[in-house]
Amino acid sequence: MKHLKTGKDIRDRACLSGEEVVQLNFINDHVPFVFRKYYRSGLRSHIFEVLKSSDLEKETTGEITDSIRIFPRAKPLKMFRIFRNRFNCVDQVFNEIKKYRILLKFLGPGLIAKSDEFIVDYTGTGTNQIVLCGLQEYIEGEILDPWRIFGRTYLEDLFRAAVPETDRRRDIAKKAENQIATFVKRTRAMIADTGYIPDLAGIGNLVLTYNGSLKLVDINNIVKIHKGRDIPLDDKGYPSCDVSVQVLAMLEKKILQEKSIMDDPLYCFFLRPDRKKRVRILEKQFYKNL
Repeated sequence: MKHLKTGKDIRDRACLSGEEVVQLNFINDHVPFVFRKYYRSGLRSHIFEVLKSSDLEKETTGEITDSIRIFPRAKPLKMFRIFRNRFNCVDQVFNEIKKYRILLKFLGPGLIAKSDEFIVDYTGTGTNQIVLCGLQEYIEGEILDPWRIFGRTYLEDLFRAAVPETDRRRDIAKKAENQIATFVKRTRAMIADTGYIPDLAGIGNLVLTYNGSLKLVDINNIVKIHKGRDIPLDDKGYPSCDVSVQVLAMLEKKILQEKSIMDDPLYCFFLRPDRKKRVRILEKQFYKNL
């Protein structure tokens, strides 16, 4: 992993598409921070960690503590996102930002990773392009992977390595369960009022912090609910609508222990065995074509 040591280094070395090296003219040359490419860049954004230079220095050269040299991992102050999409006009950008505003309205700032969105004029390709960026809150915690929820003590087990004290771990797990219940309730309200659901399909989209808070970190994508026979695909060719509904159902069934979710019209439609089978086929095709 290469370190980007100054604003100029970012302009000279940041990759915006594959291995193509381009310049980012909108980064200040003299910022006192390091921008390092994050290992989990998404399909819709390039993601960089915003680090203190001094913290990165300790990570790379180490520091002496009790006569022992240690190499503490530098923690990001923020996450810097550069959207892959290019826009023809500012109105298109504002329509994109509306997705974040909808999430903020229904989920509230406590359940999403807050972000400051801004527009830049990117000239690295020799022409002027409108680029949407965001400085997003860094969320430290454990990934809530709905596909690997096993047993009634799943939430406690998730924090076992980070929180060795049994009583504290139980308190955190209980708070996390309450947070998940609130998230499900507000998401259902969002679906009922707008016909949209948050994009819950990606692994790592939901993070549980070490104090038990739930955070949605993919904050710039919401999915339209389509109840047709054909399975809708998003702009990347992924069945995110169906998969997001499946994830919501798993949170209700596996963590909140709701027994009668199949009586719900939403789940009754999207969780039919034949439909789920077709969704799995589309997922396989999507990953095969990546």
